Amino acid sequence: MNSVNTVVRALMRPGTYSGWANEVTNAVRCAAWYPMGVLDAVISSSEPSGDQRHDTPVVLVHGYGHNRSGWMVVQHHLRRAGFTSVHTVNYSPVGHDVPELAAQLAERIDLIRTITGHDRVHVVGHSLGGVLLRWYVQEMEGSRTVATAITVASPHDGTWAAALAAGRTAAQLRPGSWVMRRLARPVAPNAVRWIAFYSNLDVLIQPARSAMITHPDLWATTLLVKDLGHLSAMVSPVVARSIVHQLEAAEGVAGTAEVLPLVAAVEAPAGDGSATVSSGDLAI
Repeated sequence: MNSVNTVVRALMRPGTYSGWANEVTNAVRCAAWYPMGVLDAVISSSEPSGDQRHDTPVVLVHGYGHNRSGWMVVQHHLRRAGFTSVHTVNYSPVGHDVPELAAQLAERIDLIRTITGHDRVHVVGHSLGGVLLRWYVQEMEGSRTVATAITVASPHDGTWAAALAAGRTAAQLRPGSWVMRRLARPVAPNAVRWIAFYSNLDVLIQPARSAMITHPDLWATTLLVKDLGHLSAMVSPVVARSIVHQLEAAEGVAGTAEVLPLVAAVEAPAGDGSATVSSGDLAI
């Protein structure tokens, strides 16, 4: 009955229909951008800005079936804010599984750290990219190399939409898979700061609360991006500005709030204690 009531309330909200229309528009945009991201980007050492708070490398990890072109909006906002070392990762889930893809991410991060000379990086992952980030931090050496871990619309507890896709990676993204069970295990204390963006209109993350990081050992900050679909969350200027804010807060930039876990978000669904990011207002 609660699920039915939730659906009825959603269908009565104008924001639901504008959000769906926005998602269709952004799906077309992403399809048009896709050819521009087929090839991997060259990693450069970049010129330090003199402000160490903006020189920490930022690594952007796309989701299932996408490529680095999906990060055009976030890259623009990061560079405009003064971040000098912004990098992307390309990968294909076809013929691979989550641990193998996380190993590819680890290799890319090691290469970025070697070229830039930085010990730690910030990492932002969309959808499957966030799950790869979780695996890298929890099951590999990521707890020593990642400073801030941000996920956008990632199925941390799995998604039933993965049943529509074939392959090992898709199977591992389903609720109850061995990968999801492994990521739910206790995590040793570490210095990684976790932030998770989730949406009330993401039809590819089902249940929607799966995009929240509820693991008690990660002490994640959870942010609701209201009325944005799966792709819309990645290309939203509002979300991009919030990502910049979170990274600057982690670096101690003046005028930003301290990054703290929102414990209430672990215990309640959207609207009950979570910080909210909407298209008309940015509240961190």
